[in-house]
Amino acid sequence: MKLKDSNTEERIMEAAKAVFMKYGLYGARMQDIADTAKINKALLHYYFRNKEKLFDQVFDGALSRYFEQMEVIHDDSLPILERILIYVVQIIDFLSEYPQMSMFIIKEISINEKLFKEKVHKIKRNKNANILTILEKSRKFNEIPDIDPVLFLIHLHSLCSYPFLAAPIFKVITENSNIPFHDPSNLKLKQSVKDYVIYTLTKKSI
Repeated sequence: MKLKDSNTEERIMEAAKAVFMKYGLYGARMQDIADTAKINKALLHYYFRNKEKLFDQVFDGALSRYFEQMEVIHDDSLPILERILIYVVQIIDFLSEYPQMSMFIIKEISINEKLFKEKVHKIKRNKNANILTILEKSRKFNEIPDIDPVLFLIHLHSLCSYPFLAAPIFKVITENSNIPFHDPSNLKLKQSVKDYVIYTLTKKSI
């Protein structure tokens, strides 16, 4: 029996990630993945029997990487403000590497919310608290102002992810307006989000 090659499998996973993030589960074709990986379709089926199994592995990896960025939120050796500021940097760096990740996850959740809940439960089964419960606890102990933790989380994730989701729109707008915007390391974006966090959680002027 032919042995599977780890390099080929890695190429397939990278190709599948690119194709699934672009087209989603139902829009992607195995032929697209094979072409992107520069292998024939028969070899692709040798490594992964069907599209659903390959998608499942890609989606699990995407969610795991996404939630890895939240690990710092659970580090209660740090003040809540410092934890969230570190999280901002990590999530923006992550989205810079995978700019379509948010859209990919949102699209697949909207199609199959039950699958998302099951996978989140599996990934976070050893965690007794999430970012909302941690924010609520910090609010009750007066570590942060009396804010709505859900709205704060919505605003925080919007500020971090929307620039990547809407990058093509902003590119056209800035080019048409002749107003250049240069932020290759996302330093301006990180600082602007951190400014929002600092002001919201301390009520101090920037």
